[in-house]
Amino acid sequence: MGEAMETLKRMYEEHIRVLDYLSTQRQISHHTILQATLPKVLLLAAASEFEERVCDSLRAYVRGHTSDPKILELVNNKAIERQYHTLFDWKARNANTFWKLFGAEFGEEMKKYCRENRELSGAIDAFLEIGRSRNEVVHNNYATYSFEKTIDDVYRLYGEANKFVDSLPGLLKNSTISLDGDGAS
Repeated sequence: MGEAMETLKRMYEEHIRVLDYLSTQRQISHHTILQATLPKVLLLAAASEFEERVCDSLRAYVRGHTSDPKILELVNNKAIERQYHTLFDWKARNANTFWKLFGAEFGEEMKKYCRENRELSGAIDAFLEIGRSRNEVVHNNYATYSFEKTIDDVYRLYGEANKFVDSLPGLLKNSTISLDGDGAS
């Protein structure tokens, strides 16, 4: 289990301990408040972690193809930094919009690969659900937004989505389609 997942697991376990304590102490009103709040907290932590890791994967991918600091800065400043939420179609149930950013041929290759790989498709769906839910929570008055998932639901979704984020560097690196479209690796 990676360091990032360990951090979120620890957070989840601490939240569960607090809920269990409040339950055993018969602090029903506090327990109810936290049952509504903690899933949103865990959701935002998961979404924030994924943003950082996806952006780091993209930077590493670019560094693997050039060491020119000007190109690295250009890509970081115009394609990655503060652009994360434009990389995906959060309402979709696939990452086709993201894959196509690397070229039409790569986009088609990844669309086919994802269609054939149910585990990856499920992980992408969970990843997009976390991003979509994050957007709903933060853009619809976080304090009053009624989020229907439990803390356990969010943690399970996180575990599933983590498979996509973990696989992203390899998916980018090991493609049989090069970015210049000549088919070479």
